[in-house]
Amino acid sequence: MKTVAIFSGYFLPHLGGIEKYTDNLAKELSKNGYRIINVSSNYQFKKQYKIEKDNILYLLLPVKKIFIGRYPIPKKNREYKEIIKCLDNETIDAIIVNTRFHLTSFIGARYGKKHNIPVFLIDHSSSYITLNSKFIDFFANIYERFLTRKIKKMVNGFYGVSARSNQWLKELNIQANGVFYNAIDESIYEKNKKYIKKSDKIVITYAGRILVEKGVVNLLEAFLKIKNNKKCILNIAGDGPILENLKEKYQYKNIQFLGKLDHENVIKLCAKTDIFVYPSMYPEGLPTSILEAGIMKCAILATDRGGTKEVINDEKYGIIIEENVEDLVKQLDYLIDHPSIMDAMKENINARIMNNFVWSETAKTVIKEIKKYKDN
Repeated sequence: MKTVAIFSGYFLPHLGGIEKYTDNLAKELSKNGYRIINVSSNYQFKKQYKIEKDNILYLLLPVKKIFIGRYPIPKKNREYKEIIKCLDNETIDAIIVNTRFHLTSFIGARYGKKHNIPVFLIDHSSSYITLNSKFIDFFANIYERFLTRKIKKMVNGFYGVSARSNQWLKELNIQANGVFYNAIDESIYEKNKKYIKKSDKIVITYAGRILVEKGVVNLLEAFLKIKNNKKCILNIAGDGPILENLKEKYQYKNIQFLGKLDHENVIKLCAKTDIFVYPSMYPEGLPTSILEAGIMKCAILATDRGGTKEVINDEKYGIIIEENVEDLVKQLDYLIDHPSIMDAMKENINARIMNNFVWSETAKTVIKEIKKYKDN
């Protein structure tokens, strides 16, 4: 049996697109006969650092408590050495690392280089990472470029989760080898369509991390300004550092803060949603939330970030919005005033995702690239 080790900064239930990507890709590769080892950070500070779940072996690197919510920093203690020993006892055929800037990726790439194991890096961004501060971002970008130069020397192939990610890699003097598209489980719609329920109100939803740079504040401000907000409900699902402040500021009957939801409940929420809004100003790869909403037949409003335009490549599939409150108000009013257009979008985006962005296809591409390298 072939073995693939996947390195990532976090693993589920930590909420994020990379975590969902890693989990789904691991499960799909496992279905195709691969043994999967997921090496991640012990951000929950579990007592066990070696866990077997769903035929996947999780090895959890000890980390420092500083910056634990955004950037896990490995701690090279006795447990760290034990995890490396676990890897040494495995026959690993390929290593996949997620992103250029997590230290877990650096550890995985260095391990592959040392043991002559091919390393495939999956990039999930389309710009420099931002922390919403020009001062901090300046130094963060220097650090990101530094790590990129280091990891570049140890990686055999670079792959974006979208063509837009690959364009961004060119800015860093990296020529991508292909695209490992972010995707979704094609069975999700059939399993969850029973939760689709028409409400007497139009349901608008955002699901993701609650960060300023994700555009959540813009959406809340826009909701207060749309013409018919009394006949609408706005759901904000997710957790993040500004959640409590937003809950205090936007205490309106038609705005519901749902907190952190697991994947199953996010899908159920999308099933009850008419318009899904993803107003991100963040350097996305290809937002998982858009795929989840689209497959559950939501009309989508989203900014032109990452590979969003590769999914919504025509206005019949959704609306690309500008990164400001005014355009968000305009486009929400437009969809609310034109229910037939909204309903057509729901059907069209579902069909597009089912035909082009499912995990079975992404896994085939990954396996093909691994075999190509082994054959050479």
